[in-house]
Amino acid sequence: MKKTRLYIAGFLTLIFIILSVLVKLDLVSSIDTFIYNLCTFKMNDILTSIFKVFTFFGSTAFIVALSVLLFVIFLIFKKKNHAYLTASVIIISTILNNVIKVIIMRERPEVLKLVIETSYSFPSGHTMASVTIYGILLYLVNKTDLKKGLKNTLRVILFTLPIFIGISRIYLGAHFATDVIGAYLVSTILLLVSTYLVDKKNLI
Repeated sequence: MKKTRLYIAGFLTLIFIILSVLVKLDLVSSIDTFIYNLCTFKMNDILTSIFKVFTFFGSTAFIVALSVLLFVIFLIFKKKNHAYLTASVIIISTILNNVIKVIIMRERPEVLKLVIETSYSFPSGHTMASVTIYGILLYLVNKTDLKKGLKNTLRVILFTLPIFIGISRIYLGAHFATDVIGAYLVSTILLLVSTYLVDKKNLI
């Protein structure tokens, strides 16, 4: 069962490579346009405010603050491996995001920009960071013996939050849909590999 994660990670890596090539060759514009129109056809002030809240939960400031807070809390409760795992995956995620951005060098979409970003577009940094941090928290929650109701509530929140953060990046005009898809792929690969290694060595 543990090795299945590696097989899935390998398959997703192949998908990501194909997507990256298509993005680099500018062959995904029709997909991006279709999904952007789908996300924004009901655009209004209320939705914009809601999606700005979601995008905040994937922002650099919030993710860094949350990561530091979690690191300190885990150390206080003598959960060193939890602390190191959380810090490691978010650092690796950040490095991967910046390296891929420089390789692909995709400009931001030319649509209505409700937030302003200046870095390259592919893959989405907000989405990658959110999938990574909330994904690793989901993994840790699954390892606990919390009451079933609380555990399921946390699972739903941690699973759905990155989805809405990704949608918010498209809605707000900060990213193409394929930027968000690429981010989901890379972060999922990172989570699969890192949790496999942790479980293999029984670190948590």
